[in-house]
Amino acid sequence: MNNNLFNAIIIDDEPKLREVLNIKISNYCPEIKIVALASNVEEAYHLIHQHKPDLIFLDISMPGGSGFELLHRFEQIDFEIIFVTGFEEYALEALKLSAVDYLLKPVNSESLITAIEKAKNNIHNGMILKRYEVLKHNSDSSNSDDMKISVPGVNSFDFVKISDIIRCEGWQKYTRIYTEKGECIVSSYNIGIYKKNLEKHGFFSTHKSHLINISKIKKYLKEGILILLDGAEVPVARRRKDVFIQTVLTPLNKF
Repeated sequence: MNNNLFNAIIIDDEPKLREVLNIKISNYCPEIKIVALASNVEEAYHLIHQHKPDLIFLDISMPGGSGFELLHRFEQIDFEIIFVTGFEEYALEALKLSAVDYLLKPVNSESLITAIEKAKNNIHNGMILKRYEVLKHNSDSSNSDDMKISVPGVNSFDFVKISDIIRCEGWQKYTRIYTEKGECIVSSYNIGIYKKNLEKHGFFSTHKSHLINISKIKKYLKEGILILLDGAEVPVARRRKDVFIQTVLTPLNKF
């Protein structure tokens, strides 16, 4: 690969989508050279070994094998991946937590350009291998507690088990993530991203700047302060207090 050209493979069982995606990439992203097209996992596996692409566009659901099954055939993944899917599905959760990009069909040109720019940056920065190890882990995990989340920093990614996170705290445009191991990891994402991704995994937003793991609550003080397992004191905003009592405290008191 020269510094200005990226070889890519499109993998999708729909001929029309392969054709449309190929045309859009040619029109909007001339630095991406499509070197092969594949319609299934078996064909894709051999083409990847043959062409050694920098980037692949990979459908999640295909007859004869999913995109995740293709990933598991590789001991190490040294190419960037943009997943393509036709509908919001359970598999997208694994992608979101692993900080892996995806596009929804029909593919919007603006979203395609944005995803390719991110992929190019990841290739240049060498931020490929570990994210896909986490993705393979998450795609195999049926238990939410066993899943990991990718935490992007300025120059690297940290990977943290969701069940190890005690709380997240918004800090300027960044987020501080506190874990059971006593770590404080600073993420370049704002806290809104973590609220969106973690609330379905047993987290509650007590305040615009605070997101806590419900399972790490040690004590609730009636003046609206939570004491967490690490001793941290986190406020419950007045406007969130009733919701917190109804959705968190009341169910906990039943046990």
